[in-house]
Amino acid sequence: MKACVVYFSRTGNTKRLALAIANLAKAPLYDLSITDSSKTVDFDLLIFGSPVEGASPTKEAMSYISNMPTVHGKKVLLFCTYRLFGNERAMKTLEKELTAKGYETILKVSKKGMKPEQEADFSEVLDKIEKVL
Repeated sequence: MKACVVYFSRTGNTKRLALAIANLAKAPLYDLSITDSSKTVDFDLLIFGSPVEGASPTKEAMSYISNMPTVHGKKVLLFCTYRLFGNERAMKTLEKELTAKGYETILKVSKKGMKPEQEADFSEVLDKIEKVL
């Protein structure tokens, strides 16, 4: 399955997780703030990540999705980073919007409580992802 990782990061936490996922999946990594949304059409699996802000995905992530072309038969794996709460609501929002674009969600994973200046343990998240890849 040909995969790509697309993410948005404000503090660097989501970027660090996205990089770890891209390395695991041997997939190209795209920062959605500088990547055209049509780029994802060439991939069978979209691995999409956003931080949680106010129990929702970021406005940047939602805007990117709204500009994505509609597809058929593509899969999506969602990930997010969050400080205290809101990951489930944010994931449901992302899933709903990407389903409307033609994507089937195969996994949703999240990482809580990361601090940009500290090393993070992504092993639990990466183990879950590895099982579906």
